[in-house]
Amino acid sequence: MRTEPAGRIPKPFAWQKPWRQGIGLLTFIGVGAAMTPLALGHSDPRMFGQTAPATTAPATTAPASTASASTASASEKAAVREVKLPPNVKGQESLFSLAQVQAGPQVSMIKTYGLVVPNSQAMVDVNIAVSGQVVAVYVRAGDSVRKGQPLASVFNPEFITTQRGYLEFLKNEEKLQVLREEGRLPNYLKDAKENLRWWGMNDKQIADLIEHGQVVEHIILDAPTDGFVTDLFVQPGSLVNAGDRTMKQFVLVGKAIARMVAANTPHWLEGYVFPDQRTLLRPGLPVRISLPDGSQLERHITQVLPVVDPVTQRARFLVDLGRTPAGLAVGQTVNISLQLGKRVGTWVPRQAVLGQAISPVVYVQTAPGQYLRKPVVVLDETLTLLRVKGVEAGEKVVVAGKMMLEGLYRISAGPGADAGDQHHDH
Repeated sequence: MRTEPAGRIPKPFAWQKPWRQGIGLLTFIGVGAAMTPLALGHSDPRMFGQTAPATTAPATTAPASTASASTASASEKAAVREVKLPPNVKGQESLFSLAQVQAGPQVSMIKTYGLVVPNSQAMVDVNIAVSGQVVAVYVRAGDSVRKGQPLASVFNPEFITTQRGYLEFLKNEEKLQVLREEGRLPNYLKDAKENLRWWGMNDKQIADLIEHGQVVEHIILDAPTDGFVTDLFVQPGSLVNAGDRTMKQFVLVGKAIARMVAANTPHWLEGYVFPDQRTLLRPGLPVRISLPDGSQLERHITQVLPVVDPVTQRARFLVDLGRTPAGLAVGQTVNISLQLGKRVGTWVPRQAVLGQAISPVVYVQTAPGQYLRKPVVVLDETLTLLRVKGVEAGEKVVVAGKMMLEGLYRISAGPGADAGDQHHDH
């Protein structure tokens, strides 16, 4: 992701050194006693959404497009608590990293990748309704095919027996005469032809069987439409079990031997982001796609998939490519960027905010060794920043070292402080 803030947030001090020096302070203030309640809450600042503090500062959060950037309300000010470090702590200035609160617009984007996938509505399974053994496969995955083009052939002894039985019936003049006298011959012949069609024979093959006695040895499966083959589920010699055809239990399950995508249908782009970035996605969000020839294609998110893929651990979204540009094919990987847009307000780094969605807080430095614990309302977010209400532009918020201050606050405020409000560093 690249962020283009209106004003650059000062780079925090190195975190490794402050934390080593802070070990002594943690021991001094007895933060170990506070770790038990702190461990009960696990927070992820990326999951804030638009929820006001529930315990310390009730407020109604307005939508991001209409929320006011005014200062904290009177109830929020009343919840502000002062936290002071012990006076004998040395090197206080190196224990914490600070960042300045910025006001203004923030434009950001997420750089990621996507995979060209077929439109699910264009997926076609080529099924066989009879069991048998695959004799030959005439295509490979990725091949373009035309409607009616043979894909595979299957051998079934009962299929040949059915055809020969029909020929023997046509030669039996005695049975034919009986059916003529009863008036059932036309219907019988019609039903017999329908049975042959069910086996997979076309009208020409049926005509050749009746007129010339030409028996079809293999059942041929043809492409049902123009398109290209994406998957083959059988190979020569494979046994296909399509279900039970006994008279006692006439059940036809069917078996897919191939899968293909119909031609002339637009492809989709399946994009991937980290799970904690999913809250930034929404249908209609602009997507910029880098094409193989160096040009770029502008599209929008069509759908955000509701679950994280358990295998790749990625959140996914779909983009309808519409008329698929030249050079893009199913299975191709492309670079994309999500245009998160411009948001105006008061911004702090994500790392500056402690707490779960119910009661986020920040620590504002008022003087060396003196800090204000301020409840805030999270109104909006980008990948690295949170737009909040409750702090002023120009104030300095603690980015690293919040855990020390939170432990000191809880020890000094007693067990009843912000009951149910558990926090820790993200």
